[in-house]
Amino acid sequence: MDSELIKIVEKHLLDKVGLPSEKLVDFLKETSIHLKGLMDALDEGIDEGQFEVVVSSAHTLKGSLVNLGLDELSKIAGNIETAAFSTSPLYLSCYFMRLRKMLISLLDYADKK
Repeated sequence: MDSELIKIVEKHLLDKVGLPSEKLVDFLKETSIHLKGLMDALDEGIDEGQFEVVVSSAHTLKGSLVNLGLDELSKIAGNIETAAFSTSPLYLSCYFMRLRKMLISLLDYADKK
């Protein structure tokens, strides 16, 4: 059974974006892989203090999440971007862990289908 997050994304893609239902599973798999890559880049950038990587990855993630109908999660990515832009790592890890936890069902989608 799909998580609530997956259902929100599916509904947004079908109703708002107009994605044909037969392409939904493949699109979600590709999206899952893309989001994993962004989250990995964020994780590595935070660990290594590479704020330019964090800003860039968070900005891309923020836009990707909005396009999936995940506005609240996009705001968390925006918080990561803002914190990294100010080179103040105080809350970066907290925001990152919160976002990863909330995205886990979407990040794992490609592995389960």
